[in-house]
Amino acid sequence: EPGAADANDPIRTELLRASLALSELRWIPCSSADALVVTQGPFVVDLVSGQTTPDFGRVAIPAGGFCGFDAPLTTNASDAVMQGKSVLLAGARADGTPFIVYAAMTGTIKMRPYPTDTIWDPSNAQAVIWALRPSRWVTQSEIDAEPTDALGARRRVIAIDLNRHPVLYNAVRNRLGSRSTLNTDINGNRRLDTEDQSAFIGLGLEDLD
Repeated sequence: EPGAADANDPIRTELLRASLALSELRWIPCSSADALVVTQGPFVVDLVSGQTTPDFGRVAIPAGGFCGFDAPLTTNASDAVMQGKSVLLAGARADGTPFIVYAAMTGTIKMRPYPTDTIWDPSNAQAVIWALRPSRWVTQSEIDAEPTDALGARRRVIAIDLNRHPVLYNAVRNRLGSRSTLNTDINGNRRLDTEDQSAFIGLGLEDLD
């Protein structure tokens, strides 16, 4: 993704869970004559399986096309694991130590056209993929710097409640949007293939306020 300053320090182990809870999607029309289109949630987006509950479904594109969307975070999704959380990452460090990173994070992830004069309509994308890149939300060095806690008699775990780590909270919050892109799903298979990765039509903003 363009401008990834920490591109050399992503999480280097497989993520077991990476989820966001969103209250809705607000599709922004390019023309002021067209009404805002809202896809009602809440949704839980599972970035490991690529599934969204419930499914986003299709959206009706206005005549003038779309020029962005907003996705507000929520802590009120029905998923039991995400209750009280809007962001969740879980995996294992290279030495096998499990880690979990979570937050009751507030804000709105914002996606805008890239390049800026792009209009999203059927002429450039019948289907799109929102690539969120959860392995870039927290860096490997940030996980390695955290102390471990006891997990039973013999195991240790790294548990990071971002709401108790204000500096890291703000860093992750900035990355949620700025590490994401909107890509054309060229072959329509709902996966970010090699051919899709360079087909940017949108770039997430760092500002979630």
